[in-house]
Formats: sequence, structure tokens, C-alpha cells
Amino acid sequence: MTGFDPNAAAAAGAGIFGLPCGRADAECVLVPVPFDATTSYRDGARFGPRAILAASVQVDLFDLQNGRVFERGIHMLPEDPTLVEVAASARRAAEPLIEQGGADRDDPADRAAVAVVDAASAQVAGFVEREVAAILAAGQVPGIVGGDHASPLGAIRRVARDRDLGILHVDAHMDLRVAYEGFR
Repeated sequence: MTGFDPNAAAAAGAGIFGLPCGRADAECVLVPVPFDATTSYRDGARFGPRAILAASVQVDLFDLQNGRVFERGIHMLPEDPTLVEVAASARRAAEPLIEQGGADRDDPADRAAVAVVDAASAQVAGFVEREVAAILAAGQVPGIVGGDHASPLGAIRRVARDRDLGILHVDAHMDLRVAYEGFR
């Protein structure tokens, strides 16, 4: 990161934390997952990756204990436009079911909506799994940013396949159910 001044304001268009770090030079690559089809209290988690990127330039990179860890390089991938559309479509299908308190298993329309949302969740998991596989193959550390409970599933599947892993889960509750409101 030659020429990067952690004491200066972030340059316009800079990456996460204002770092001028490309994917190839990063030790850590963050995958944004703008997906919140099944958030039942309030939607908006899909905007998390974008909001975190925007706010990250205000984070002070000074770390007395660990030094200049940012020099290892952190890069956040751009949001995938296909994933954004899949998320929007799934949210539209899920919203009426969430408003009524969950899917009615006996209602064909509800079952169809659940199928749309579950397929979208599977598509998101597949996307994340492929991204994480590429990051690991490059010898980098993956990170998942944003989204609902489906967002990290692909990463967990991929990493757990061949190594031990730890999970930092930041949420108001664990959500370890197999399904909630009919959504898997």
C-alpha cells in the first residue's frame, strides 16, 4: 500500500476503510451479500454491505496493540447485480407471508412463494460458496458482509469442507432453526 496515508481522509472511490487495495493484493477479501428476503422484523439488511462500505472510511485505522494491520490488505468485492435482483425478487415473494405471520402450508400460493424464496436462498448460498472457494484458492481470507441468515451459509459449507472454522455471528438472536415462518 505504497503512498497510503492512514491519517488522511479517504480518497474518493477508495475501497473498504479507504484502502487502495485491489483483490489480488488483499490478504482478506470481503464478499457483500445484499440479501434479506426473510428478515421478519424489518427489512433493510440488504443495504448493509453498501452502508458498511460507505461508513468504513470513517473508521480510524490506528491500532496501538496490533499496529498497522491494514497493510496486509483488505478488499471488498463489488455487489453482484444478479444477486441484487435475486434478492429483490425473493423479498417481494416473502413480504406478504411475513406480514401474515408465516406461510400457510395448505395454501398453494403460499407454498409457491416459499419455493421462490427458498430457491433464491439456495442461489445465494451457491454464489457465496463459489466466491469463497475462489478466495481460498488464492490463499486469502474470506469475509461475508451483510444480509439475512441465509447469507453466510455458502461460506460455512465451503470452509467446513476441508478445515476447522470459527464463526463470528453478529445478530440479535441465534436463529438456528431449520425453518421460520415457512422459509428454510
